[in-house]
Amino acid sequence: MQLMNVVDSSSCKYTNNRHTSKRCQRCKTLKQASKIQVKIYECPMPLEHESALVIIFELQMTIEITCYRDTIWQFINRPKPQPESRMHEWLTVSPYDSKLKPFYTGPSNRKVKLVSSTKSITQTHYSTPPSIVSTPAKDFLFENSLKIQISPIKPLEFEDECRILTPQLDHPDYKQLQFTINTTQFIQNHVIVQLSNYSPSLKPAQLVEFDSFRSGHRLQWWNLLSIFEMDSLSFAEESVAILIIHSILQYGPLISGSSTLSNSWCPESHQHLLEDHFIDELISRLDRHLDDCDLNWQNELVLVVITMITMRVLTICNATRVDNVVNLAIKCRKIGEKWIDLISKSIQTISPSALDEVEKLRLKIVNVGVSCILTFSTDQDRISLLL
Repeated sequence: MQLMNVVDSSSCKYTNNRHTSKRCQRCKTLKQASKIQVKIYECPMPLEHESALVIIFELQMTIEITCYRDTIWQFINRPKPQPESRMHEWLTVSPYDSKLKPFYTGPSNRKVKLVSSTKSITQTHYSTPPSIVSTPAKDFLFENSLKIQISPIKPLEFEDECRILTPQLDHPDYKQLQFTINTTQFIQNHVIVQLSNYSPSLKPAQLVEFDSFRSGHRLQWWNLLSIFEMDSLSFAEESVAILIIHSILQYGPLISGSSTLSNSWCPESHQHLLEDHFIDELISRLDRHLDDCDLNWQNELVLVVITMITMRVLTICNATRVDNVVNLAIKCRKIGEKWIDLISKSIQTISPSALDEVEKLRLKIVNVGVSCILTFSTDQDRISLLL
């Protein structure tokens, strides 16, 4: 600016035909000034106080909050955890990358990022620096031009959400029965008509029992009680375990008018767990099955299923039945601990070269260990009873 002050305060003393910039101080200074390039300055912080605090928070966010938000964000965006976006990231856009990045303390692979739907002034208007000869000083200074946003989300439709949260049957004998898990509608007649199309390794009675388990959301727990009584399905089979676990954990279906129930906090499909006589019958059968499989660690899925049923009951049942359910949960844990010890001893008797067999037994230990951990899976009011 001092050079331009010299130019403005002087005049050219030569005519055009005799002019040489080497002799003319004004023209020499003007030529020198025109060669100077000064980049514009775009303020890295927003003008509004609240917006500036947001930037500071994003730059200095604690790792706990970062991980929590990244996890929630990825869950919402499944099955595409990194959706395409045309947003501009603050820490990679010029000139913010050089001014803000030194203050960033978060991980480099952060999922939720500070972005803007608009470009910076530097990107849009000044690919080449303006000339100081023709540009006033105020035109070199700009306020922050980026908008404050975070990585966008693309939530799933409700139907897609249900499909993703519904487990899939992979076993060839049960794969055709996937539709029975997807709904609680009565489809038994449809299954009976199609019996000849299913796997011959499954008996017709097994097919009907499997397919009718979820026929009517109000009947699922009664159907479970019947299975325990009749031993009509094997809990050692993975597909059966998936069917039962999905049924007892699923909240829905949502029924209009369910708010009129005496215990509206409990979904209609699980109202039976508030009936003491039903709990007594169910606990009795679960306890009997535990006794039957006390030493049969080969079928570890049986323990997993019984444990998950027990903990689901403990979460919902009335206080009058809590002690009985807690005793059953502790019994599940003790059996799991015993099984882990038995499987570990069995591994020691196997030849080290039998890697496949050892790996199968280790997987059983993992499954049994999960069932032990599940015995602590209940609400805060009742967890103390399990310690």
